[in-house]
Amino acid sequence: MILEAHGAVIGQSRQVPIHRIIYVEPSVYGQMAMSDRYGVARLIGRLAHVEEAGPPRTLMLVGPGRWGTTTPSLGVPVRFADINTASILCEIVAMRDDLVPDVSLGTHFLNELIELDILYLALFPTREDNFLNRARLESLPNHLTELLPEAAGLAKAVRVIDAADFGGVIKLHANTLKQKVVCYVEQRDK
Repeated sequence: MILEAHGAVIGQSRQVPIHRIIYVEPSVYGQMAMSDRYGVARLIGRLAHVEEAGPPRTLMLVGPGRWGTTTPSLGVPVRFADINTASILCEIVAMRDDLVPDVSLGTHFLNELIELDILYLALFPTREDNFLNRARLESLPNHLTELLPEAAGLAKAVRVIDAADFGGVIKLHANTLKQKVVCYVEQRDK
C-alpha cells in the first residue's frame, strides 16, 4: 500500500495505473525558507513538463498543504500551468509539527481540475483510516537529478519516483461516491 485516503475526493471515480510520483516530503519542505519553497514550485513545474520518449505517462503529485496557494507557508505555490500535466493531485494535510494547514479542496484551480479531469484528493495522516507509506516513498531511488541534474540541491525535498522502482505496477482506485482512494503496488507475475 502506498496510500489510502478517506475524505475529500473531487473528480470522476477511476482506476488507473500510475507511472510516476512526484513527492514533496512534508517535514523537509516545512523547514525550508519561503524563497526556497518558490524554487520547489518552479522545479515541480519543470518536472511535470519534462519531455520523454514513449507513450504519455500518468503523473501523480503528492505534497504538503495546499497545491496552488499564494502563501508558501501553507503549501506548494505552483501555478496551474506548472501542474497541468498531472492526472492526480494529492494534498497531505501536514506541514510540520506546529502547523497543519487546512486543505484547499482544489479550489485554487477547481475549474481547471474539472476541465482537464484531474483527480484531487486530501490525505489526513493523523486520521486512523488514512495512510501514507512515507518510509517506502523515501527509500526508493530519486530520479530528480537524472531528469534535471541542476536540481540536486532540492533532492531531499522533492523526490521523483517511477513505477518500475516499486517492482510492480502502481494502481490507483478512486471512488468519489465513497470518498475513498487507494494507491498500491500490484506485484508482477514472475
